[in-house]
Amino acid sequence: MERLLYRRRRRPVPDIGAEVHNSSSSTVHAIAESFSTVRELGANTVLAPVAWDLFEPAEGTFDFSLIDTMISTAAGLRLRLIPMWFGTWKNAVSTYVPRWVKTDLDRFPRAVVSGGRRIEHLTAFCPESRDADARAFAALMRRIREVDTDGVVLAVQVENEIGLLGDTRDRGELAESAFASAVPAEVVDAVASDPSMPLHAEWVDHGSRREGTWSEVFPDGDRRDEAFMAAAFAAYVGRVAAAGAAEHDVPLFVNAWLDADSVLDGPVAVAGGKRPGDYPSGGPVIPVAAIWEKLAPALHFLAVDMYVDGGEDVFEAYRSRRGRLFIPELRADAVGIGQMFSALGTHRALGVSPFGVDSLDPCDAGSAQLIDAYYLLRAAALLIRQNPDATVRSFVLSETQPEAQLHFGDATIHIHSKDEWGTVTPVYPAYGIVIEDGDGLYIIGRGFWITLAGSDDKQVSFASATHYRLEGEALRPVRHLNGDETAGGTLIPFPFTGSPLVPGRVIPTRIPDAGIARISVYSY
Repeated sequence: MERLLYRRRRRPVPDIGAEVHNSSSSTVHAIAESFSTVRELGANTVLAPVAWDLFEPAEGTFDFSLIDTMISTAAGLRLRLIPMWFGTWKNAVSTYVPRWVKTDLDRFPRAVVSGGRRIEHLTAFCPESRDADARAFAALMRRIREVDTDGVVLAVQVENEIGLLGDTRDRGELAESAFASAVPAEVVDAVASDPSMPLHAEWVDHGSRREGTWSEVFPDGDRRDEAFMAAAFAAYVGRVAAAGAAEHDVPLFVNAWLDADSVLDGPVAVAGGKRPGDYPSGGPVIPVAAIWEKLAPALHFLAVDMYVDGGEDVFEAYRSRRGRLFIPELRADAVGIGQMFSALGTHRALGVSPFGVDSLDPCDAGSAQLIDAYYLLRAAALLIRQNPDATVRSFVLSETQPEAQLHFGDATIHIHSKDEWGTVTPVYPAYGIVIEDGDGLYIIGRGFWITLAGSDDKQVSFASATHYRLEGEALRPVRHLNGDETAGGTLIPFPFTGSPLVPGRVIPTRIPDAGIARISVYSY
C-alpha cells in the first residue's frame, strides 16, 4: 500500500481525510456542496460513495457523470479522492444494488436467516450477483483510469462494512449447499497458520482436520459460522476487487464494522455486539482477518471504522496485519480528534477520516476544534513528507492519564495537562504529535504544556523555541518564544485556540497560541 500510494504522490504523506454522508455524492449539486465543505474544513482528501444503482441504472449501461464530477471537483478544490464502491453491500444490507437486481429474486437471491426469513441482503453464495458486481466495478475502475490523468484518486474502497446481520450465518439454499461441501483448502491454511484466531484453538481441539465439510473440520459454534461467512464474503469481494484491479492499479481495501470483542468488554458506541450476527458476521474483523487476506489477495489491506472511545488495541491489531493502518471512518468529535493524532503519530496510519463532516458549518463555532485539528494534522503531514524517516510519536491525555513523558537526547520532556496546585482546569482529550527534526523536535497539538528535566548530573533547558504557522504548503515562523511567554524559559504552552487572557495579571498576558512549535534543548 505504501509503495503504491507513494508512487502516485512521489513522496509519502498521510491522508487527512473527510468522509461525506452516504447521499452527498448522489448528484452533481451534492458533490459540489459536500466537497466544498470538506475543503473549507481543511481536509486534504475526500472519501465519497459511488452507488451501484446510480452507476448502472440499466444492466450494461453505465452512467459516468457522477464519478467524472467527483474527480474534476476534487481536482479543482485541490483535494485527493477515495471513491467508495457501494455495490452489493453497504452496512451489511443490499440497498444500493440497481433496481434490475433488486427485483429479480431468482437471478439474484437473498440471504435467509433463522426461521426461514429472507432479508434485504444479496447472498454471498450466488455467482450471478458476484459477476454482475464485478463487471460494474471493473467499469468504474476503467473509467477512473481514463479520466484521472492527474492521479487525484489515491485508492478505492470495495463495498462498505460487509457482513451478515441477524444470524451467525446465511441459511438459504445456496449457503446450505456450500456449508455441506468441503472447506476450501485456503481457509484451513488460514486458520492453521494464525494461532491468534479464536477459531484456531477450537480447530486444534477438534482434531486439526485438513479436509472435510464445515461441520467435520470445525466444531459447532459461532466462530465456525463466522469463518464460513468470512470465506464467502472474501471470495466474492476478492473476485470483484480483482476485476477492478485488472483495469486500474490503485490500492483497494475493505472496511470493517467492529465486533465488541475487538474493542472492549464494556459498552461500545456504534459498534457491534459480542456475537456474529449482532455485528456483521463474516466481515473483515480481526478474528477472521487471516481468511480475508488469503481469499481476497487483490485487496491491499483491511481498514477499520472507529466509533469507540478506546482505540489503541484496535489500531495496533489492524496495523499488525500488514504493517498498514487506515481509518476511513471515525468520530468527528473531540474523542475522534484525539484518535486521529494517535493513529497518525503512534501507529503511522496511512490516513484518518472523520465521517459525515459535510453536515458541519465551517463558519459555526462548533466546527472550530475539527478545523483546527485538520490544520495541525496537515502541518504534521507536511513534516512527515519532508522527513519520511523521522521518529514520530503521539500522545492523548485524559482524566486517567493526565500527563506523558518523552525522551530526546539528554532531556526528558514532561507533558502536562494539570498543575499540582489545581489552578488549571484541563480540557480532555488533549493531544499531540512529536516529530524529530535533526537537533530539534516539532511538537504539534492542543491542551497541554511541556517542561524539561535532565539526568542526575545534568540540567537541561530550551536552546530555542519557535512558534510556526502553516501557510499553504510551508511552515512559517510566527515568533520566537522566550521570557514571559515561556514563564522565564521554564515551559512552552500549547493551549486550545481561543484561550482567554491569563487572569490576575496587572500586565495583560495571553498564553501563546503555539499549536505548532519547534524546540531545541541544551544541557549544562
